[in-house]
Amino acid sequence: MGALTPLFLVAAVSLGIPLWLHLLHRHQARRISFPAVRYLERTERDHARRIRLRQFVLMLLRMSVLLLIVGAGARFFVTGVGSGHPPTAVVIVLDNSMSSGLVVGEERVFDRLKSMALRTVAAAAPEDRIWLLRAGEPWIPAVPGGPLEAREALEATRVSAAAGDLESALKRAEELLLTSPLAAREIHLLSDLQASAFDHDGAYVPPRVPVVAWSDVDRAPGNRNIGEVVIGGGLPPLEGQRSELTVRAGPSPDGDTSRIRVRIVVDGRIRGAADVPPGLSATIPLPAVGSGWIRGWAESDPDPLRADDRFAFAFRARPAPSVRVGGSTSLFLSQALGVLADAGRIRWAGAGAADLLVAMAGDGIGSMGAGTSAVIVPPDDPVLLPSLNRRLMDAGIPWRYEAMSPAGEAPLAGETLPAGLADTRVRRWYRLRLDGEPTGAPRTLARIGAEPWMVEGGTPAGGRYLLLASSLEPGASTLPLSTGIVRFLAWTASQWAGDGTGRVSRTAGEPLTAPRTATHIRFPSDSVARIDGTRTVRSTGNEGFYTFLDGDSAVAVEAVNPPESESRLERLAGGELETVLGADAVLVTASERWERSIFRTRQGPEMWWPLLIGALALLALESLMAASRGAVRRGARVA
Repeated sequence: MGALTPLFLVAAVSLGIPLWLHLLHRHQARRISFPAVRYLERTERDHARRIRLRQFVLMLLRMSVLLLIVGAGARFFVTGVGSGHPPTAVVIVLDNSMSSGLVVGEERVFDRLKSMALRTVAAAAPEDRIWLLRAGEPWIPAVPGGPLEAREALEATRVSAAAGDLESALKRAEELLLTSPLAAREIHLLSDLQASAFDHDGAYVPPRVPVVAWSDVDRAPGNRNIGEVVIGGGLPPLEGQRSELTVRAGPSPDGDTSRIRVRIVVDGRIRGAADVPPGLSATIPLPAVGSGWIRGWAESDPDPLRADDRFAFAFRARPAPSVRVGGSTSLFLSQALGVLADAGRIRWAGAGAADLLVAMAGDGIGSMGAGTSAVIVPPDDPVLLPSLNRRLMDAGIPWRYEAMSPAGEAPLAGETLPAGLADTRVRRWYRLRLDGEPTGAPRTLARIGAEPWMVEGGTPAGGRYLLLASSLEPGASTLPLSTGIVRFLAWTASQWAGDGTGRVSRTAGEPLTAPRTATHIRFPSDSVARIDGTRTVRSTGNEGFYTFLDGDSAVAVEAVNPPESESRLERLAGGELETVLGADAVLVTASERWERSIFRTRQGPEMWWPLLIGALALLALESLMAASRGAVRRGARVA
């Protein structure tokens, strides 16, 4: 219950007028009974009792009339019903992640979510403030506006290929609402409530703002997807060389063991096919390719979730890189490089420029120029570290080696370990200490605990370096005595020194770093944008190929695919829903209940007209009773 003009309630003091008149007409006089009239006292007492009862009822009627008139003037309304509501701050969290592209019946889940969001906007008033948060595109800023601006933003929203982090979206929505000056605040969550979107940890706290959630997807349908594509065991083919492609199918959630038919399309032509069991892999041979950037797809037959039935990949086929060794190399390093040379994976370079310099103890890094790359291998003897540090200083590399005396073995760790390092255990290593201002942002590719073991960066002259914290001697690590050293050197020469990437695919939503020579980027939609000063591309919500350009020439191509977590369509259970949304959250599963569930501080219709009708009815009743009282008095006088 509320009042639009609460100051009118001051008029309620008028309720005392009938009460005062009633008390004023009470006579307090001494009564003396004469013997001649005592027999009439009983009759008179009965008559007086009826008169007092009538006067009391009249007083109540008059007070009720005044009370109803005061309520009508205050414009009372009942909350919880009707279409009106006080000015409200609303954040619409629209789940446009890849899983919302699922087709149920003949309509996408996203289309239903979007239509419900538009119904929120239709029910909003011009005084409301609305933010739109796209869970599948968190890099897009949320700008507050009225219903018209919110409708335009909703109409422009499309399904993203990225994952939806609904917990982060709810936290961000709460932060936005807490800055609003409006007292009424709500979060409208429109999602398929996919369980992987709520992968919370113990630090998560449900929003302190009321949440109204809508989802009508009752059961997660079965879904088949392509989970991963690997080219050449992690090493893309060189120019003119045959290779192979390994494709892995995602697991089947409903226990379906039927194989998935996968076709490999390279540069617009089908190059192979295979039947892949769910959760397993199959290898498909690839023919020799020419030099340049190669784009391709692994695709399966379409199902209700089409976005994960294709997996894009891109790699650069180039001539075998030239390699030069600076300083005296170890036996194991020489043998590994010889294996790569015999297989045609590398070419030996003379004293001139090479694609890759293997700088033993930093030998030769002083001649690094623009476009050159060097792998710096420290000496096994720590006595030689001062000489290495001087060479690093002369080359403008702001890192220094410091001796350490660790005990035991430690495995290498990293989010994306290069090929060959996954099972490496290190026995001796040096501490890498940053000493000075680096050129660009150095990146740690492998570490031991919290200590960096392999770091990449750039030199002031435009070259690139890769620092190792251990020598390539058997006593320093298990790498020299394993086949991993061959794969690691092949990755270093053909991938790291070639284009700086070791991956044929990126995940949608993951920022892309532009190569240093790129000036523009072409998106999968064929639109072209200039690279900004941050040299970071954050709008990676579409699957496909992102091409970095220097003028009209392709500098690099990144294939972007949806995260595999979005292919798992299991829904959040009922008990978990209360945990992530809060005990006061309202879940709506029927579309006809949506308008009645949102704007929970709803203002119902004004009640002035039924109050006035009630007042008129009571006045009529009061008039009848007063008239009957006058007739009784006149009859008594005639008698």
